[in-house]
Amino acid sequence: MTQPPPGQFPPQGQPGQNPAGGYPPPGAVPPPPPGYPQPGAVPPPPPGYQQPAPGYQQPAPGFPPAGAVPPGQGYPPAGAVPPPGYQPQPGYGAPGPATPAFDPSKVSPLGWAVVGASLLTLIASFFNFWSVSVKTVYSSGSTGYSGWSLWWWIPVLIALAVGVVYLLGLIGVVKPGQVKSEWLFYGAAISFVLMILVLIHTFAYDGPGGLFGGIGSLDDTGLSVGPGFGVWFALVTTLALTYVTLLNAEVSGGKVPFKLPVPGFLAKPAPGSGR
Repeated sequence: MTQPPPGQFPPQGQPGQNPAGGYPPPGAVPPPPPGYPQPGAVPPPPPGYQQPAPGYQQPAPGFPPAGAVPPGQGYPPAGAVPPPGYQPQPGYGAPGPATPAFDPSKVSPLGWAVVGASLLTLIASFFNFWSVSVKTVYSSGSTGYSGWSLWWWIPVLIALAVGVVYLLGLIGVVKPGQVKSEWLFYGAAISFVLMILVLIHTFAYDGPGGLFGGIGSLDDTGLSVGPGFGVWFALVTTLALTYVTLLNAEVSGGKVPFKLPVPGFLAKPAPGSGR
């Protein structure tokens, strides 16, 4: 091979010829390897590809097309009608557990008797369990302690708890079987026994610090000390509560120490109760 004269470049090869050494001429683009498309050629679409409708515009890079669902969410776009069989994602518009509705028409007369006896015991507790009456020629008056004084509130609270638990069972907050019907009977019986002790205490109670000790009934002083109307009222209501809870335990199949006949007006089932 001849060398070029000093200061001159070697002659360029002709098109299609490689210079010495097998290198492409300067500025030439090497051909792609076998299997790759030629530069500027559009690759063919993959199998199953469908041509877009006329007028379709390619979205900008990085943005989903209008109306497209973001990946991973699975919610239909606003205003769209979900397809048949669509199931909402957990926590998305799904209704919570239904709250049991209370239907008073389905409560039997015996059930109302349990709630009523408990409520009447609460009302009786606001009257005087122990009273002091003053009667003179010119005037008269009385004062005393209600059922929420000293320890007398204990049987009242037990009777109220029996009624509340039974009412929660009617509403559906307390599920069947969580509280046995005989437990309500025993609670009412304890309330009645304690109310008898309260009555005895009001006979023996002489007031704060024994202030009215030895008076007992009207005499020359014009004073009368003893049990008030409220304790007698509460004694009757707790007895009634014990009775109706016993009948309720019998009707419900509870285990009670003895049984009493259920009166017809209490044994009558509520309309629509199916019993």
